[in-house]
Amino acid sequence: MFGLLYGGIMASKSRNKGNYHEKKVKAWLEEQGVETKKVPLSGSLGGEFTGDLHIKVGGRRLVVEVKYRHKSNFPNVFNAFEDRDVVVFRRRDGDPKQVIMFSEEIFNEVIAPKLKEN
Repeated sequence: MFGLLYGGIMASKSRNKGNYHEKKVKAWLEEQGVETKKVPLSGSLGGEFTGDLHIKVGGRRLVVEVKYRHKSNFPNVFNAFEDRDVVVFRRRDGDPKQVIMFSEEIFNEVIAPKLKEN
């Protein structure tokens, strides 16, 4: 049975699954030392509340989308990046279980400078 969400509205199975995986990714990012915030209502409010998670990397706030599937039938990768900086794909079956992708812009502006420091 699903728990109650705001004001007595039942949460859907899909929403519960999404929240579960967003929390798992949030915990994993925090274990890596990344400052992470879960976005209210998984970004459905839009604007500053876009995406599932917000992370801070190099003083910059990045918008993260979390996609979970049992198998590998994920949506188009490019569509997943709409108004997002990072997409985390998670799956139950197969390896790897999790893949993290970011755009060329994020690589150039955030990741590459960190690599050059080393």
